Amino acid sequence: MKTAFAATLIFATALPLLPVHQADAELSQQDREWISTLIDRMLEPIKLDIAEMRGEIKALRAEMVTKDDIIAVQREVSSKFVAIIAALIVFWATLLAAIITIPYLYGRADRERVRQLEADVRELIKLRAEVETLKAIRKAEEIRREKARKLAEEKPEFEEAFKAVGLI
Repeated sequence: MKTAFAATLIFATALPLLPVHQADAELSQQDREWISTLIDRMLEPIKLDIAEMRGEIKALRAEMVTKDDIIAVQREVSSKFVAIIAALIVFWATLLAAIITIPYLYGRADRERVRQLEADVRELIKLRAEVETLKAIRKAEEIRREKARKLAEEKPEFEEAFKAVGLI
């Protein structure tokens, strides 16, 4: 844009310097060629600048297309990354739930069996205590019978009384 303005300014300042025949209003062929050459020489850098600008614009458009492609790929990768993260969250949540609930579910039967075994053990402890009590009673009874027999041997008159009571 600056070069176009500069070329116009140069052309405008150079215009009065052109030889003009005031006698005839027409330009000769040589004048026309000279003006044409002058304009071509002045416009050549402008044409080069325009061509360069067009190349830069094409490069920028290509770069923009490349950036758009990169942005599209980034969005696609981002969406896939989000999907992978969601899948990992679901996986870990499922794994955690399995770690927590499976032992509970399978352990329920075991806990029932343990409770039953504990009840059986308590029952056996009670029975053992009763057996021990019965053994103690039997031992005490044997001791009484032994004492009653000894007394009956020492004093035969107690023998009938001990038999009636069931000690002998």
